[in-house]
Amino acid sequence: MKRLLDASFVRYFAFGTIAASLQVATLAFLVEIAGMGEVYASTVAFYFAVVVNYFLQRHYTFRSSEPHRLALPKFVAVSTIGAGINALAFGLLVTLMHYVVAQCLSLLLVFSVNYSLSKTLIFRRRET
Repeated sequence: MKRLLDASFVRYFAFGTIAASLQVATLAFLVEIAGMGEVYASTVAFYFAVVVNYFLQRHYTFRSSEPHRLALPKFVAVSTIGAGINALAFGLLVTLMHYVVAQCLSLLLVFSVNYSLSKTLIFRRRET
């Protein structure tokens, strides 16, 4: 908890918020316009945001020099774990509240898991 406000955490949160906003907007579009079921739409939107999140986190949060061929498969694996957590939490929460609120709460849970795994397993810091 002492490193809660270290620079990479703040950047991860800031850039993750961009990806999360994209996810929630995509979710709303898929549910309201495309007529998709909420849990399925949430999962599709999650992976759409993963693409944006990978590049933001790699370049701006962790400033990684890890080659894409090594970092990307690990990021996809961690994101798939996150997608499972998201689908489970969202599926439970959406029965209790509006789907946008449920998505935001689910993303907070996914955020904590993904930050830890991204920092320790995926991205290596550039030597400066």
